This record gives sequence, C-alpha cells and structure tokens, in this order.
Amino acid sequence: MVSTYSPTHCGIGAYGEQSVTQLRARGHLVDIVSPDQQGNVDFAWDLRGRSKLLQLLKLLPYYDRVVIQYHWAFFYDNPFARELRWGTLQTTLCFLWLFLRSRKIEVVAHEIPYLPGKQGWLYKWKWMFAPKVIFHTKKERERFEQYYHLRFSDSRVEYRKHDDVYLKFVEQTQVSARRQLQLPMERTLFLCIGFIQRHKGFHRAIQAFGRANLNGAELFVVGSMRVADAENQRYLDELRSLAAGHSNIHLVESFVSNEDFDTWISASDCVVLPYSEIWSSAVFGRARLLGRPAIVSTVGGLPEQAGQHDVLFTTDEELVSAFQAMTALLSRRPVTSK
Repeated sequence: MVSTYSPTHCGIGAYGEQSVTQLRARGHLVDIVSPDQQGNVDFAWDLRGRSKLLQLLKLLPYYDRVVIQYHWAFFYDNPFARELRWGTLQTTLCFLWLFLRSRKIEVVAHEIPYLPGKQGWLYKWKWMFAPKVIFHTKKERERFEQYYHLRFSDSRVEYRKHDDVYLKFVEQTQVSARRQLQLPMERTLFLCIGFIQRHKGFHRAIQAFGRANLNGAELFVVGSMRVADAENQRYLDELRSLAAGHSNIHLVESFVSNEDFDTWISASDCVVLPYSEIWSSAVFGRARLLGRPAIVSTVGGLPEQAGQHDVLFTTDEELVSAFQAMTALLSRRPVTSK
C-alpha cells in the first residue's frame, strides 16, 4: 500500500489506514510505503518529484498487489508550474514505465489534476496504461474521460465508495458524544468539519445559516489548517470574522483526530458539505457510516454519494432553504441514543 499514513494529518492517510486494517482482517499481509517519509509505515520513502517514484521498482517483485492511494501532490512537485514542467514530465514518464513494468498495480484516484494543453496531453497517456483505476463515483470517471478525451475499458475500472473501507473509530451515541464535547442536548446541531481550505466552502455555510434565521439550531465549524500558508490563514481569519457576528455559530479551531472526528459527527444532527470544488468526500462517507443526514453541494461526485435523507443544493439561496427545511425536520426528533 502506497499512502500517507498516521500519525500524518491527512484524510487520504486515514482512508489508506482503514484499507490496510480491512485487508489484514481478511488475512492478507500488507506492507505500507509512505510517499512523504512520514508515518508508522514499513518504508518511509520520499517519492515526490522527478524520478523518485521509481524506487518502487525495488519492491514490485515481492508483492502480489500494489495499491497506490493517488493524490497528485504525493508524487509531483507542482504539475501546474511551467518552470517545473521538465520535472513533471519526468514523473509522468516514471508512472508510465511503472505501469508498463507491472500489471499488478491498482490506483485509487482520490484527486487527479486537470492540466492544460500539451502538458495535459502527455499526462493523460500514463492513465491509458494504468492496469486498474479505482474511482469513488461514476461522475469522477466521466469528467476525467471527458476532459482528457480518453476512454477506459470497463475491465480496468472499479468503483469503490469511501465507506466501503471505513471503520468506526469510536462507538458513541448522540447523547454520549454531546456530553463528551459539552454540547447542548436540546439544540439541533449542524456540523461542517475538515481542514480549513476555501474550496470547502465553510464561509457559504456560515453566511447561509445566518440568513436562515433559525431558532433552536446551532452551526459548528470544526477543523484546522492542513497547510499553514498565507492563503489558508486569510481564509481562517475570514471565517473567524463571519462567525463572530452570530451567537449560534461556533468556529472550533482544532486538529480533529479520527476518534474526535467520529465523536463530532455522532454528536451532530446533520453534516453540511458546502464545497465549491471536490472529487468526492470522505466526510460524506463517514456521515453515512455513522447514520447522519447531510446537506450537500452538487459538485463533483457528491450527488452520487447522496442518499434519500440527504438534501442537495446548488445556489446559496438553496442552501438557506436547505437549512430551514432540515431544521424543521430535525426539530421534531429528540436527541437519540443512536
């Protein structure tokens, strides 16, 4: 398994860890390679940039399957930077060589970049030779094929929902979770949770929740910056300012461990995913695992992840209405022991 891994703060790392746990429970022997030299792994390697990926050739003969949890940032310096285009080309050719050398490789496509022009034309060719590509939703595959003008054979594609590999990190009832987090028992609680990044759209949730003018409901935005750069800091400051104007909106700035993540979701009545850009959502997968409905933006593969109890929205006006409708529905339910 090639993946970031705990204790690294990474959603894909949490996904990879649960995948490993599931495989080992089925009797498989699994070794882990981290691409960032971190984590409780068997091989802590640096696989990012130029030809570093080819280190995997040393391991291929000894394993029956090689699963790569793929996010472009694990393996490329920056494929969007023109000044790094030769390094990007080198990494792409290394992927191509790796795929041609071994048909036992599976790539779980968490996020693949849409590169422009000739750079994108070269980048797409490595995927033409990937032995197996695993998508979370059909929408992700369709958009990817449409952008790069390619077509995967169905025999080389698999669909795997986030919650297919998810395990519960804690067993909490809503009552016990609220008691642990010191949250009010009698209020309807909406939750945005995850790393603080603009594309998560937490500002949309705060603004819409304020406009919805809800009685008996509160919104909690819980998370931390994964990368503490200037852009994310400006966004965090913006969220602080937006939340400060409302007594029933709370910004909880804290890294959320796997156990705390499940505790927050268990404590909530509804999870809110107001993303402006996403392939698919691990948060949505955990909400489904823990039996919580969601208010969900219609971007990427999110509509495909939605169930009958979830509410989809596109515009900010629809988000306001979604908060109002969900509050009316949830206010008739008592805090549960589930």
